[in-house]
Amino acid sequence: MVREGFQKQVGAVEEHVEGMADLAARMLADGVRSLQDLDRALSASVVARRDELAQMDEDIETEVLRVLTLQSPVARDLRRMGCAMKLITYLNRVGRYGYDIAHVVTDWPEGREHVARIVSLPEMAGKVQGMLRLVVDAYARGEAPDVDALMAIEDDVDAMRFGVWRECLTYMAQDGRNIEVCANYMMVARYLERCGDNVCKMAEKIHYAATGERIMLH
Repeated sequence: MVREGFQKQVGAVEEHVEGMADLAARMLADGVRSLQDLDRALSASVVARRDELAQMDEDIETEVLRVLTLQSPVARDLRRMGCAMKLITYLNRVGRYGYDIAHVVTDWPEGREHVARIVSLPEMAGKVQGMLRLVVDAYARGEAPDVDALMAIEDDVDAMRFGVWRECLTYMAQDGRNIEVCANYMMVARYLERCGDNVCKMAEKIHYAATGERIMLH
């Protein structure tokens, strides 16, 4: 009976981590969409979610520490709790990148339109969101993520970041008026690449929690 109660506590922690993952994913998706549409109202809503993200981070950390202190888990259960503690850090970073992208819209030059339909950023963002879904779905199942599939997408994201930079440099050279807008695109491409890197770190921790084997993806 004690063990059953403990498993419920662990399950509750993991459900809350999944909830934080959903919030971070929505912040990233809405941040990119606000940039794509130059939607200041949507960007403001993303910025406003920062405090909710930070509160979830603190609440889950407190919850994990309570379980560790009162239950003293071992083996796989201990790995699961350690994984939850790590994931909230990476998820907080992903959500904060969504926040940073939304801030690009807040500071967007008045009267300026997009250059070349925002280059390849929406497609790049879609790849990153696919990586996040792959990893969070594995976490929800208590399984190791498909690392080969993940790294194939990660390679695409890295290549697209350099593609965005090359494209932006071309537009900046063609017309000096494009410099500020394209500099923003290059910065967002870097944010999205960093999101992908954080998802890979999540995959490492989930793999360890599920199997007891440590891997390094970067």
